Amino acid sequence: MVDKKVDKNIVNEIIFWGKELYDKELVISTSGNISIKVNNKIYITAHNAYLGYLNEDDIILLDEKGNILEGKGEPTTEKKLHLSIYENLPDKNVVIHAHPSYTSYFYNYFDKLETPTFEEKLYLGNIGVVPQNSPTVVDVKPVIDAFDINSIVVLKRHGVVAAGKDFKSAFSLIYLLENNAKLNLICNSLKAEKSEKPKDENKNKKKYKLFSEEHINALTDIINNDEKAQSLGKEYNLTTILTVKDNDTIISFHYKNGKIIEISHNDKSADFIFSANKNVWRQIFNRENDPFVAYSQGKIKLKGDFNKLSTWFPVFERTFELWGLAPVE
Repeated sequence: MVDKKVDKNIVNEIIFWGKELYDKELVISTSGNISIKVNNKIYITAHNAYLGYLNEDDIILLDEKGNILEGKGEPTTEKKLHLSIYENLPDKNVVIHAHPSYTSYFYNYFDKLETPTFEEKLYLGNIGVVPQNSPTVVDVKPVIDAFDINSIVVLKRHGVVAAGKDFKSAFSLIYLLENNAKLNLICNSLKAEKSEKPKDENKNKKKYKLFSEEHINALTDIINNDEKAQSLGKEYNLTTILTVKDNDTIISFHYKNGKIIEISHNDKSADFIFSANKNVWRQIFNRENDPFVAYSQGKIKLKGDFNKLSTWFPVFERTFELWGLAPVE
């Protein structure tokens, strides 16, 4: 590939990350494919390319419709998947489809991935699993829908796909998930039992209108009457004002030693302000997404002292867990 339309720095970046995926055993042989969107053009690996041994001829330049602008051969058979992600998720610039072995085998036998460390909870959270019945992704819509909650999606029997603003962010999610899946398999082997399917605790619960007075009162009662939340609140002296807001609503919870003593509707004195759109908040209260993961992936914006938030992490972790007891419509 020698045409001047091609940016060799980008080509070299693709070659570098292909080698990283191969060296970390996240792809084997000709499995996997990667792409990057630059302005209105897409650089994508060729069909049957070895990601660990890429050269310039293994990278095809496409327009946004998938037409070949430069390059030899044909793009990966997962071209449709890559193009659909870029079309539906304009904030994503990189797509990596990999076949990490431990992850693939874990999700073949188990449904729920345990994330015991803070880092795993923060960056992985609730990962969508989309069943696959063919060697390539034919129905892209369920995958796109799963990206609404997380930036990495498991393609059952077919690896994973991650999308990010750059290669590092997408690669890191795949690598972290693979390591966690490996440890989960080891732990499950030691316990000699399969993990149970997660129970839908919200199945028969009353659902509230998001941020209605009834919803806010329910959240307040749940937190103030939870023994663990109150114990942690006293232990860590949780005295603060936490605000949640969307484009239309501001709800400020005034805490004193872990107990909510007042509700207000302005954020002028708030120590922490969590901002997101209504769809994200519905995911949070319906336990489809974790607030910390939503924050780390940019779905929730946080204003406040993150170091102080980390100090109070055990209390907020319990608080956010309790939020799931008041699901919304």
